[in-house]
Amino acid sequence: MDTTLLEHYKNTDYWFVVNERKITLSVGDINSDFDSLCRDVNCKTGAFITAFNPLSSLLSISENRDRNQLLEADISNLKGIRYFYGAGEDRDNQWPTEESFMVLGLSQQTVIDLARRYQQNAFLWIEHQQAAVLIDV
Repeated sequence: MDTTLLEHYKNTDYWFVVNERKITLSVGDINSDFDSLCRDVNCKTGAFITAFNPLSSLLSISENRDRNQLLEADISNLKGIRYFYGAGEDRDNQWPTEESFMVLGLSQQTVIDLARRYQQNAFLWIEHQQAAVLIDV
């Protein structure tokens, strides 16, 4: 993966909302709010994924939202998962905000398959009591 892109991904806040409460994840950080959520819903893994801007090529907001609707349909068809709405926001505002999903309970391979289907370079992966990491697809 391009090192400039990697730096953008690392410099991003990945946030999602659960019961009107915002939880923000960052690459390399453990998040106690995520750990509490895992305990509450009995899950061990989370993946933060979007269909916005395939292969980091900027699309219009309407094209991106159409792509995310398809991704959400795919996610909602999976068994035994929960998901929440969120967004990835570049802390330096050098890259547009990307509407995203935090999906709990998927295997990493399933997320890799989804990321490839929607032409994503990477996604954020987090496990209960572990630091969030970028997974290069």
